[in-house]
Amino acid sequence: MHETDWITRYIAPLVTADGAAGLRDDVALLRTIGPTLATMDTLIECVHFLPDDPLDTIGQKLLRVNVSDIHAKGAEPLEALLSIAWPVDRDERAFELLMTGIGKDLQAFGISLIGGDLVQINGPLALTLTLTGRCIAKGPVRRDGGAPGDTLLINGEIGWGGLGLAAAKAGQDPETAARYRVPAISPIGAAKTVAELAASSLDVSDGLLIDAMRLADASGCGADIRLDHVPLAAPSDQVGAILKQCTSGDDYRILISARTDQPIPGFVAIGTLTETRGLALTLAGAGVNTPSTLGFEHKG
Repeated sequence: MHETDWITRYIAPLVTADGAAGLRDDVALLRTIGPTLATMDTLIECVHFLPDDPLDTIGQKLLRVNVSDIHAKGAEPLEALLSIAWPVDRDERAFELLMTGIGKDLQAFGISLIGGDLVQINGPLALTLTLTGRCIAKGPVRRDGGAPGDTLLINGEIGWGGLGLAAAKAGQDPETAARYRVPAISPIGAAKTVAELAASSLDVSDGLLIDAMRLADASGCGADIRLDHVPLAAPSDQVGAILKQCTSGDDYRILISARTDQPIPGFVAIGTLTETRGLALTLAGAGVNTPSTLGFEHKG
């Protein structure tokens, strides 16, 4: 592997921002117009994606998990820094495929790649993307802006990530597996709704229940979730099937709290923030025991 050759051949053509200086320098000049925020996510082989997942879909997922974080704050994505730790046993064709997927979603979401790093390792493929965003309103919509009585709303179906992962592992149902490999994240229209109407907001990536608790905790509240109101990838009236979808993660939906009892276009009301701390679950009006595992937790 010749890092300089691969950068010139596959990465530099994706770099169009003036501030990147054609990758001829060690730094890039960021665009800062109004309030600007940044996020970063890392995907590691066998942890965040399967070893036999197509490389182009891994590249797309890397972009999308970051864009989802930006949209959930009521912002639009701007510029990206990319770090690739490339295994010595993967060839140039595989690298080209990875960059094809990354390039596809850079274009789809209007993101400028402005730099990064490429290293060769004896280990699993590891990808890190840092993404900046421009706030649509005065500033980002944080997790801590909620208050008791706020309505909790979600903007899409929960459970596709878990169902897709199971399908991918089993080598079955390619359409469902594709929902895990290339998640259908919230569009920029949802980010505008967050900026205009949300009191608090976050990206649901580790599971609806655990992320609802995170939003409630940050706001000094509890959360009451009506499970029969949650839009599910595989609708069910069975508690076990519902909880499995609500804790599986990799959904990349936006959960907000809002001080309104009026419908919000594109969002579904699933509960409320409460004065009493903790998570309360109901199904058809009856209480449901909180599962011991609320979602995916990163272990240190």
